[in-house]
Amino acid sequence: MLLGIDSGQTALKVVVFDDDGQEVVTTRRPTQTIQSRPHHVERDADGVVQQLLDAIAEAVAVIPGGGAEITGIGIAAHGDGMYFVGRDGTASRNAILALDTRAEPILDRWRSDGTLAQTRRLTGQEPFAASSAPLLAWLAENERTTLDDTRWLLYCKDWLRYSLTGEIATDFVEANSCVGTLDGTIYSAAALTAYGLGRFEQMLPVPRPASEIAGGILPAIADRTGLKAGTPVAIGTHDVVAAALGAGATDVGDYSILAGTYSVNQYIAPRRVVNPHWQSRPWIDGRSWVNMAASPASATNFEWFLRNLMVDTPDAIAAANDEVAALAPDADLPIYHPFLYGSPFGATASGSFLGLRGWHTRAHLVRAVWEGVVHNHRTHMDWLLESASPRLVASLAGGAARSSLWAQMFADGLNTRIQVAHAAEPGALGAAMLAGIGTGRFADARDASNAWSRIDRHFTPETGAVARWDANHVRYTATLELARPIWQLLEEGHS
Repeated sequence: MLLGIDSGQTALKVVVFDDDGQEVVTTRRPTQTIQSRPHHVERDADGVVQQLLDAIAEAVAVIPGGGAEITGIGIAAHGDGMYFVGRDGTASRNAILALDTRAEPILDRWRSDGTLAQTRRLTGQEPFAASSAPLLAWLAENERTTLDDTRWLLYCKDWLRYSLTGEIATDFVEANSCVGTLDGTIYSAAALTAYGLGRFEQMLPVPRPASEIAGGILPAIADRTGLKAGTPVAIGTHDVVAAALGAGATDVGDYSILAGTYSVNQYIAPRRVVNPHWQSRPWIDGRSWVNMAASPASATNFEWFLRNLMVDTPDAIAAANDEVAALAPDADLPIYHPFLYGSPFGATASGSFLGLRGWHTRAHLVRAVWEGVVHNHRTHMDWLLESASPRLVASLAGGAARSSLWAQMFADGLNTRIQVAHAAEPGALGAAMLAGIGTGRFADARDASNAWSRIDRHFTPETGAVARWDANHVRYTATLELARPIWQLLEEGHS
């Protein structure tokens, strides 16, 4: 058996898979955030480790044979943000999540003084507020004492793996999320210097292949969880890359969509393509590149709606699904901007319902939220088409994939055949596959995908619906341009 860990910004999942890639047991814990100030989104780094250990122990306890049956462990987790290892080996401050926007003023400064134009030529991509460079710059300006007490700056999966094994490392995918070289092999000293961060390069872990075994489970962790001491743990990768692997998108030309906290839209390309609309990172095979267009504006909007507007509704997700299903396909809807936590259009963009009328019901609002999320994914997917093959099929994972109605909206809204993997947790599955490669069960990512990735459902675009979506997307896009001065006005009112 292999164990896969997926620690996202909504929940942490631990999944045990049998030798056929079937889920044996799944345990989960909610992501607990700390938002003490506007724009600051953090978490207790030690707390997430305790959650992980509890979830592993719960899963291992129900496996016949216990932890001795686990032959390898893989870890995937949210990208960007920052986790801090102090000089004493413990967390030196709270972790910062990828929803954090405190560093936006630094990005604005770098944009205006030409720094971003310079570093884009060195790294092939432009950072966003929660990327390592602007966050590190913010800390250097505001929390220098913290950095003085810190030895390593890690991504989430690297912090969790360090806590399990004591080994410091990262993979090539995440090492190249902000300050990697154009060839994707190492950090760009020139870019770090341009950002004024050259002195911090020694705090970044050496990148290695995602499927390489970093180390084994520590004895103390084995005692705490029921795992066997020394059980190999793979280095792991960004959760959206693991989810693509788990959903079967592994070859050049494959598209994948992750509709979760982030709107993540990916295309595997034979070579690196630099474009301001996306990031380009090494793919896990070490030969290809994944173009990744993303924003924090996807299914998390629906979670917000459920949490705030359907809290007293029994089985709220099923109720919302039934209410939306009862609406006519051409029902009059408000337009929803899904920018509660960020957008592809700058820091001032915010969420909104436009065209709300007295006859609209909760069902209209839910469907507007779902459609707004699809429109945002389409914006990103259309940008990817600037240098990609036509999208005929795309793999869909994340919260939206659990609803057949919503998945059909993706097919119609993108005019693309959508496939949904059988795995309920494709990120954890992809992480487990990496452990399988590292321990010799699989030869490579394609071999793992062929063995364990199974497509459960297909959704084909409906001609009449595609025409409606095309017209609505034109309206949606037009409202974004009209909203820009409103967003700015609202931001000035809050400052």
